[in-house]
Amino acid sequence: MKQSQFITLMSQSLRREEKTIRTIVRFLREAGLFTTGARGVNAPDLTSLDAVRVIIAVVASTSPGKAVRDVQYFGKLKPDLRATDAHLDLPDCLNADETLEEALVKCFEDALPYSAIALGRLTLSEQGDAVLRIGDRDQAYHQREQWEAVSSLPIKSEEWKAAIRDWEGMNRIGGDPVPRSAHINLETIHQIGFEMIGWEVD
Repeated sequence: MKQSQFITLMSQSLRREEKTIRTIVRFLREAGLFTTGARGVNAPDLTSLDAVRVIIAVVASTSPGKAVRDVQYFGKLKPDLRATDAHLDLPDCLNADETLEEALVKCFEDALPYSAIALGRLTLSEQGDAVLRIGDRDQAYHQREQWEAVSSLPIKSEEWKAAIRDWEGMNRIGGDPVPRSAHINLETIHQIGFEMIGWEVD
């Protein structure tokens, strides 16, 4: 699918004006987070990852100007496995080392069982919280590498304090007096995938 068709599809599916989607795409492209290439008939087809990144940007914030920040932050989060039994509770269709955007691409490309998608939902908050509901189970996502780096240091050491400051500096904290959160059903993402790339229906 070429960009003009893509923008129309995303606008209709996500209920945002086309100019908003176009602005998000421009910001993502300028940051190297969106497919680039020739224009016109020689323009490259857009990818599942392009679509997922636009979806993250739309769900995460009301401002297109925050699209790059949102995608860079949320897209790289990994399943939160800090609880002792978290590996056992991870839904079978998710991979512990997959990023959030990789999991969403699987939904987009019909690589998740429909039973997982039917009641599924992605929720993102202005404070940086991310939860992927798979079926009737919630899977939180977080900055796992940063957490592990901090956890490996002696508590209260100078290195630990510096790592905490750096990690907190990376956290995506909004300035809203009431933290905003928004969600999108996985069925919607799945349907956009069908409209954009299609697949054989059993």
